[in-house]
Amino acid sequence: MDIGKLLQNNRKPRQQKGEIIETSTAFLGRYYYTAEDGSRKQKAVTLARKSDLYRSRSDVQPLMDRLMADVNSEAVQVSGRATLTEFVEDHYLPWVRDNKAAATHDGYRKLWQKNLRPHLGKIALADLTTTQVTGLLTKLAQDGFGARSLSHMKWFLSGAYEHAVATGVVPANPVQKAKWLKAVESPAEMMHYSLEQVLAMLRILEPLDLRAAVALGLAYFAGLRPAEIRGLQWPDVGSEALHVRRKVWRKDIGKLKTERSAGMVPLIEPLRSLLERHRGQSADGFILQNAAGKPLDLDSLSTRVIAPALKGAGIAWAGFYPARRGISSLVAAVSNPLTSSGVL
Repeated sequence: MDIGKLLQNNRKPRQQKGEIIETSTAFLGRYYYTAEDGSRKQKAVTLARKSDLYRSRSDVQPLMDRLMADVNSEAVQVSGRATLTEFVEDHYLPWVRDNKAAATHDGYRKLWQKNLRPHLGKIALADLTTTQVTGLLTKLAQDGFGARSLSHMKWFLSGAYEHAVATGVVPANPVQKAKWLKAVESPAEMMHYSLEQVLAMLRILEPLDLRAAVALGLAYFAGLRPAEIRGLQWPDVGSEALHVRRKVWRKDIGKLKTERSAGMVPLIEPLRSLLERHRGQSADGFILQNAAGKPLDLDSLSTRVIAPALKGAGIAWAGFYPARRGISSLVAAVSNPLTSSGVL
């Protein structure tokens, strides 16, 4: 037995540092690899194109370190050369799915697929520049997108890059300083129902479908989101307060959006009376449930019951969120001595 050859074959491979090569337009990383015939050969890959983020060798050193960590471990990991589509769809969105609300993941996925992937999907993660993001946001502003939509797109893309930075894929976030260079209208004040409107709606809905009246009452007088309304169960109802513990989005039962969302909500009139009436004709379990005992679909309730009934009475229905915003506006007005006169 050739002991020397055995030791040579079992020796821990030398850890390469690689070499950064600078050209007039880009930075490349060069390293050795073993070809199929066993010979050692050199290979160079693009680390990043020169830009405001990558001006010098020190700027791309984190990209080189990531590349060499993969080479030395022979692991297949995401790198800065991955396209945005590869990183977002194979890494960032799965992380959002596992760590954020189901509704958040769904909204992010749709925003990416519809508004961002067609323009940025083929660009390498390390090549995207602040100028490119600014150009896209400006074009979208020219196409008619408002400030709120543009902000959502920027927040999403910036969040993806923050995740890439945190996991060592790229060293910097090119999205943070991007902006749109066309004036757009400020977001209009979001619609909300007044107390008088809600009381008028309840007078119509209560005799028609008590569940619809309860849903509206929970949105307005308790300030709950639709997913929180769907998640309420009868044990959550106390004599003086509602205990908000869970939410239901589509078929997903999960945690609340924020820690502040969980807790006790005062139970006031006329919501208390609505719940007492509804309890007498409802089964145990979810407060608002369908025939199978599952959480009631509020979108279907809106379409089938609420909107037609209110339209027949000449009242515009815009969903449950204006009710939630309505109680917030009422409380704010009452709390402000300059505007509270005549509110109640």
